[in-house]
Amino acid sequence: MASYVYLIQNGDLFNIGFTNNLERTRIDLRPGELVAFLITENPEPLIKNLRKTYVDNRLPGSDYYRLANSQVKECKSLLNVDGSTNYFQPFLKGPSLFIFFMVSWFTLTYIIIQFAADPILSRFG
Repeated sequence: MASYVYLIQNGDLFNIGFTNNLERTRIDLRPGELVAFLITENPEPLIKNLRKTYVDNRLPGSDYYRLANSQVKECKSLLNVDGSTNYFQPFLKGPSLFIFFMVSWFTLTYIIIQFAADPILSRFG
């Protein structure tokens, strides 16, 4: 199963970790912002390497690190290898969004007329 290795910034601190559910982790670590992530089948070696690299910057007893700008850039470049910028793209866009909207609009209108307006109007006619 694919896992996510992530870098989340919360103020001047950074959380480095991995999860199977990136959206849940983003919610759990609010108000932190997702800086970078990588989708991988085997996250343990990468996490060990990152944590070993930044061990001097780690806050004791936590997964938080106080990283310099150069370290953040380095970590981002390691994690942005696998097209992770496409994770939060919209499901529909452009013409497909317009078509979806129009079909939804007509379907909803039909349902309202069929099941709400017709029964009421048939009582008077």
